[in-house]
Amino acid sequence: MTLLKKLLLAVMVIPIAIIILSLFLPSKYRVERTVVMRAKADAVYAHVSTLKHWPDWTAWTTNKYPDMKNSFSGPESGVGATYHWEGQSSGSGVLKLIRVEPGKRLDYELNFENGKHVSTGAIVIEPDGETLKVTWFNEGSLGWNPVSRIFGLLMDGMMGPDFEEGLRKLQQRFESK
Repeated sequence: MTLLKKLLLAVMVIPIAIIILSLFLPSKYRVERTVVMRAKADAVYAHVSTLKHWPDWTAWTTNKYPDMKNSFSGPESGVGATYHWEGQSSGSGVLKLIRVEPGKRLDYELNFENGKHVSTGAIVIEPDGETLKVTWFNEGSLGWNPVSRIFGLLMDGMMGPDFEEGLRKLQQRFESK
């Protein structure tokens, strides 16, 4: 077989193999991190449910994305509170609180690039004796798109370290008091 025929065959077979392989990959992703800290549940909840505080403790700050601009709308905290950001390095997005259980949990919808990537997540606060277990997770659907499903395999490695950094900063904030 000539080199040209082998090349053409490879160009045809590789995309088909990727598509077939992607059918066996998960159609959803979930990134989750947890920290245990010495703090009061109500104090941690009040801080994380006020979205204007997120730049104080999350990894998504102007330190990481110097050109990022933040704005807020809706109520100060609770359902409807909304955090907007935009920047060349950070992209654009909106995080909106969609459900809250004061002192226990807040759920959000995360929307990147005007609806191109939508996911949901939560911060769950669980007292455990003299400590709190704070869990932050984000999850989303990858659909049938082969590229999205392959990309989904990378989500934990991309978002996980940012969740760890944010939870560590949150822990330091409350344990240093």
